Amino acid sequence: MMRKFELTPDLVTGVADIDAQHRTLLDLASRVIEAPEDASPAIFHRALSFLANYIVDHFAAEEAVMEQTADPGARFHREFHDRLRRETAGIVALAKQEGSSKKVKLAVQFMLEDWLIYHIRETDRELANHLRNHSPGATILCLPVVRERKTKDETAIQAAVGRS
Repeated sequence: MMRKFELTPDLVTGVADIDAQHRTLLDLASRVIEAPEDASPAIFHRALSFLANYIVDHFAAEEAVMEQTADPGARFHREFHDRLRRETAGIVALAKQEGSSKKVKLAVQFMLEDWLIYHIRETDRELANHLRNHSPGATILCLPVVRERKTKDETAIQAAVGRS
């Protein structure tokens, strides 16, 4: 059984929007890696694509607030996002070929573990500290697209893992 992802206290940044989006991302990732190997390839791909799009939207939200607040760590942070966007696109392409294979699920798991271990604990915490120092009570944008995707395609995630 693969590791389930969740927002543990050591991953909390203290900025509500960032933490809420991380919680959603980790839940979506857990659902993707928990999908049975015999899941419908179309439904699994839709669920994985939904996760990938949510990641892209989350990064866009962080990058927008970094620009708005002149975050000095923005360049490095954006470069990390670029790497993860490329890695995510590669996993989606692999899933087109292999469906819900163990290889695809391990790729998702390893990417998220890398993201968790370094990005949330270090880079996103630095962003959160910058936001608190820049403007007490500062928050990141909750992009409407993120909410629309979450509402519209939640059934794809549920169907991919056989939940009702």
